[in-house]
Amino acid sequence: MSFSTKTLEFDAIKTQVQKYAYSEITKNRIEEMLPETNLFKINKITNETNEILKIVARFGTIPFLENFDNNILSNDNILERVYSLEELLYLRLYLIMEQNITNYFLISKEFKLEYVTEKIKFNDHLRLLSILNQTFTDYGEIFDDASKELKRLRTLIKKLQLDLETKLQKLLNTYQDYLSENIIVTRNGRYCLAVKEGSKNKVKGVIHDVSSSRQTVFIEPELSLHITAEIELNKILEEKEITKILTIITQDVNKNFESLKENFSKFIELDLIHAKAKYSLATNGILPRLNNQGRIKLINGKHPLLDQKIAVPISLELDKNNNILLITGPNTGGKTVALKTIGLLTIMLQSGILIPVNEESEIAVFDNIFADIGDEQSIINSLSTFSSHIARVIKFLNTLTDNSLILLDELGSGTDPIEGVALAIAIIEEFNKKDIRLVVTSHYSELKTYAYESEGILTASVAFDKDSLKPLYYLQHGISGDSHARLIAKRLGMNDSVIEKANYLYARKETDLSKIIGKLNEEKKQLEIERKRLSDLEGKYNFEKDNLELTRKKLIDEQNTVIDQIRKKELEKWQEKEIEVQLLIEEIENNKNVKEHHIADLKGKISEKPHKDISYDKTKTFNVGDQVYIKSYQQYGIVKEKKDNKYRVKFGIFDLEFKLSDLEMFDSKKKVEKKEIKKVNKNQNKHDVSTSSSMRVDLRGFRFEDVHDELDKAIDKALISNLHSLTIIHGFGTGAVRKAVYDYIAKSKLIASHRYGQEGEGLNGVTVITLK
Repeated sequence: MSFSTKTLEFDAIKTQVQKYAYSEITKNRIEEMLPETNLFKINKITNETNEILKIVARFGTIPFLENFDNNILSNDNILERVYSLEELLYLRLYLIMEQNITNYFLISKEFKLEYVTEKIKFNDHLRLLSILNQTFTDYGEIFDDASKELKRLRTLIKKLQLDLETKLQKLLNTYQDYLSENIIVTRNGRYCLAVKEGSKNKVKGVIHDVSSSRQTVFIEPELSLHITAEIELNKILEEKEITKILTIITQDVNKNFESLKENFSKFIELDLIHAKAKYSLATNGILPRLNNQGRIKLINGKHPLLDQKIAVPISLELDKNNNILLITGPNTGGKTVALKTIGLLTIMLQSGILIPVNEESEIAVFDNIFADIGDEQSIINSLSTFSSHIARVIKFLNTLTDNSLILLDELGSGTDPIEGVALAIAIIEEFNKKDIRLVVTSHYSELKTYAYESEGILTASVAFDKDSLKPLYYLQHGISGDSHARLIAKRLGMNDSVIEKANYLYARKETDLSKIIGKLNEEKKQLEIERKRLSDLEGKYNFEKDNLELTRKKLIDEQNTVIDQIRKKELEKWQEKEIEVQLLIEEIENNKNVKEHHIADLKGKISEKPHKDISYDKTKTFNVGDQVYIKSYQQYGIVKEKKDNKYRVKFGIFDLEFKLSDLEMFDSKKKVEKKEIKKVNKNQNKHDVSTSSSMRVDLRGFRFEDVHDELDKAIDKALISNLHSLTIIHGFGTGAVRKAVYDYIAKSKLIASHRYGQEGEGLNGVTVITLK
C-alpha cells in the first residue's frame, strides 16, 4: 500500500482539517492519518463524516471544550494520588462539556443515524458533576459549605482576623506619635506597624523588616502575636480539611474512572469525525458513490485547496474498458491541476473526508495511488529532471498492484523527443499489463496519435481561449489539445519573421496525420453539439410526454367520477322501483287479482335495472340446464328447452322463449352476486335507514296488533337519526296492515302528513309519512 500524499498535497489538507479539531490527541491523529484501502472501512468512515456533517449543518458546531483532553482522563490508568484543585476544576469543566454534548445529540435525534449511533451514546455522570458543582465555585474556589468542619474553621478564621484588625486599629491610636505612617502593613505574612527608627523601643513586638531608607521599622505588636498564631494554626487545619475534601472527591472520580474514560475515548473519535465534517462542510464536500471495480466517474470535481468560488471544475470517466486517459494542452492550462485533483480527491475520500464533486459522481477505492508531478530533482543523488522522473516510474512499476491509480505528468519529457515518446509509449503499455487506471499529461503529438490508434485510451485537452491567450482550465473530452506555442509567442510580441520561420518549419514537420487529428477534433466538437441538441430534444419530448400522460390520467379520473355519479343515481332509482316490484311479485305469489298491465309493468321495472360490470362467456351454444344471462331483462335464468334456434328459459316466476342472440353463457367464476329478495319475517330487522333523509319500514306479514309497536320503534329511530320522513311498506294484500297503519297515523301527534307512494316508490303498496 503506497500513496503519494506529499506530491498530491494531502499534508495541506490535513493541516486544514486540524484547525477544526479541539484536542491535541485528535490533531496528532490527523497528522498521522493515512488513506484506508478496505471498501467496507471506507464506507463506514465516510458515512460517519456525512452523518455528523448533516447534524452540524442543521444544529451548528458540537459544543466541545478547547483542549478538552488536557485532564486526568488522558492518562491510561488511575493516578495513585489525590487530584489537585486545578485538576478537579478542569474535570468539572470537562463534565459540563460532556453534558452539553449529550444534550446536543438529544436535540438532534430527529436525524436517523446508522454509523455514529454507538459513538453518541454516553455514560451518565450527572451525580459526579453535581458533587463538583456543590464543591467548587465558578471562580475556582471551594465553597465554605463543602463540609461542616471547613465552614467552622473559616468562620473562626474570619472572626480572629476581625479581632486582630480591631486591636491593631487601637494600637495605631496608641502609638500614633511613634509611627511613620498611620496604617497597618504586612511583612512576611504578618500584620505590622510602621514605626520610626528612633521610636522602635517604644513599641513592644517582633521586627520583621526595615525600610530601604532605614528610617522605618516594621514591628508586629506583641499584643497581636497570639491572635496571629491562632489564625495560622486554623489555616493549617483549613488546608488539611481541604485535602480531606479533595481526597473524597478523588475517590468518587476513581470509582467512575472507567466510565469516564469510555466517554473520553468516544469524544476523541467524535472530535476527529467532527473536524472532517466541518472541513467537508467548508469546502462543499459530499459523499459520492464508492466502488472497488476501478470505476471513476468524476463530475464537476474541484481541487479543495483552490478558492471554491472561482475554481474551475473538471469531469472525467475511467473504467475497465477505458482505463487510460491522455490529457494534452498548453502549459499553465490546468493539466497538472487536473492530475492532482483526481489523486487528491481519491485520497481524501479514502481518509473519510468528503469531497467537492457533483452528487452523481462515483469514486473507485485503490490500494495504491502513485503520482509523478513536477520537477522534484534529487540533489543528494545528483539526478536530473528526466532521471528523477524515470526513477519514480521504476519505483511505481516495481510496487504496482492491479488495483492502482497512476498519475504521470509530462511523461517522457526532459530528454530527446523521439526517445522520450518511445519510452513514454513503452511505459504506458507496461502499466497497462495490470488492471490499473492511468492518467498521463503530455505535449507530444506522437502520443496523441498513439491514443487515437489504441483501444482503451481516452483523450482530453484543457480548454484554451485563442483570442485572449488564456487557459480555461476545464477538460474537453475526445479532443487532443495543441500547445499553441507559436500563437502565444506572436501575441506576446515576437518578431513576425521569427513567427513566419517557425510556421514554415512546423509545416515541414507536420504530417497529414496532424490534419486528420484536427479534422477529427472538429468532427467530435460537432458531434458533441449535436448530441447535446438531441439530449435537449429528448428532455423536451419526455417533459411533454409526462404532461400528456398526467392530462390523460386526469381526464380518465374525471370521466370515471362522472360515470360513478350516474351509476349511483341510476342504482338509487332502481332501488326505489325494486320496492314496487317486490310488492307486485307478492301479489302474484298470493294469486290475487293482478291486472295484465301490472305484469307488463313488472317486466318494464325489471328491465330498467342499471347495468353493472358483468363478466360472461360469449359462446353461442346452450344446452338444457345451462345458466344463461338474458340481455334484454338483465337477469339470469336456466335453459329448460331448446327448439330450433330458440330457447325456453325460466327466470324468477317467468318462463319465456328467447332467440340465441338474446342470451349469453354466464361465467360462474366471475358471477356478480344477485340481490336476493327475502321472504318477509316479522323477526327480521325491518327498519332500513337509507343514505337520504328517509327511512323504510317493511310491515308486510305483521299482525294488526303488532303494527303500532313497530311504527313507534321506527318513528323513535327516525327522530334520533334526525330523519324527516318514513316510507311504510304495507303491500296490497287484504288491506289489514294498511288499515292498521292508517289507524296509527290518525292517532299520532308526531306525523305532519301522509300520502301513497308515487311511481318508483311502490304506488299504493306503500305510504310515505312526513314527521313534524
